[in-house]
Amino acid sequence: MEQQNTSLFLLSSLNLFLDTLIESAKEKQRLVIVGDCSGLEQIIRKEEKTLQDLQAIQERLGAEPLLLPDEPDSGETLDKLKQEAAQKVRQLQVLNEQNQELISKSLEIVRYELGLFIPQDDYSKTSKTPPIAFDQKA
Repeated sequence: MEQQNTSLFLLSSLNLFLDTLIESAKEKQRLVIVGDCSGLEQIIRKEEKTLQDLQAIQERLGAEPLLLPDEPDSGETLDKLKQEAAQKVRQLQVLNEQNQELISKSLEIVRYELGLFIPQDDYSKTSKTPPIAFDQKA
């Protein structure tokens, strides 16, 4: 029974960490759109801590048996928590894919804008032009 309570606690904790990561991913989307790099740095630092805690939970979940059907209600609760966690993981994957796309588009825009401001020397034309010959008579 205690292992079941531990599993319930670990799955509940996992769901809380996933909620935190989902909120963080949504906030990153907003920050990428407005171009707030310092805000992104802060979110990423907080996210690193959450990911370390999440990894510890996942390691414990791997060591814990998740189904000990002594009480039918507890087994149903475990199943419900597992389903919630799976749904949150899928939502987080979608948000992360969207964020990657936003960052990619932002990078394209930055490269384009840099191209407008920084002249591009075209050295390929110089090889087709004959060398300049100076007339020494002048």
